[in-house]
Amino acid sequence: MSSSSSEAIQLQTNDGVIHTVDMRFALQICPVRNMIMQERQKNLHTDDVIPLPRVDAKNLRFIIKWWTSVQNLDENLLTMGKRKLKQLLTAEHANHQFLLQIILAADYLQMEKFLLISTHLMADALNECESVEEIRRKFFWNKV
Repeated sequence: MSSSSSEAIQLQTNDGVIHTVDMRFALQICPVRNMIMQERQKNLHTDDVIPLPRVDAKNLRFIIKWWTSVQNLDENLLTMGKRKLKQLLTAEHANHQFLLQIILAADYLQMEKFLLISTHLMADALNECESVEEIRRKFFWNKV
């Protein structure tokens, strides 16, 4: 596999949806990057679909959308990436439960930059709360 920007790879989410993604994005996913590097070391090439058993299509689409919007940011990625994440979450009418889902997906995918930015955003939301009751209301946690 060459690492040209037009090269694509297929990822399959746990709900069976196949996503054809740019190789540059795929290389941000640590387990996928490791598989690709092993192929390259062995001079192998496969067009097999790579399964992502702990990520669903909605979450992967969102992460791809975020990555596409920030991929060319070299400076201020934390600030600009966080701002873009807030914009995308607002545009999707996403709640804090969805934010938690994409944090868990980013953790599984080992996408360190996205994980850092999304957890900072979650921490900000928690810090805005003045009581446990407010946290429960905000995050829809009805039971202790």
